[in-house]
Amino acid sequence: MSRSAAHLVVFACNWDGLTCIEAAAQAGLSYPASVRVVRVSCLSRVHQGLILKAFELGAAGVMLLGCKPGNCQFDVDARYIAGEYEKARMLLRLLGLGEERLVLCHMARSDGSGFVKQVATFAQEIEQMQPAVPARA
Repeated sequence: MSRSAAHLVVFACNWDGLTCIEAAAQAGLSYPASVRVVRVSCLSRVHQGLILKAFELGAAGVMLLGCKPGNCQFDVDARYIAGEYEKARMLLRLLGLGEERLVLCHMARSDGSGFVKQVATFAQEIEQMQPAVPARA
């Protein structure tokens, strides 16, 4: 019996984050099929409640993919998301899910190969961890 891959959610900003994913596709690069991309206008729109909701709905890991600091279209991304990221990691630790299930990546526009490398590494790390939520008997 094969083990199904754990789903990963990637919240990608509409600008540099999504451009990385599109660049990967245009270059013919692939990333794990377990990755689900959620486009947001800016990572400043992602708050700790939304991150935790992804875990509640079954995500084994969440990646926040945004612009490099200083490159945000709205000039708020890096400052805002860093705080929400830390709050969400603290809550994951308190809930016993493991803060390592949440990562924040700032990538340069059109870095498709960098995105594929980051998400593949993250997917591999998640697969090696115990399940986020114990299976019910």
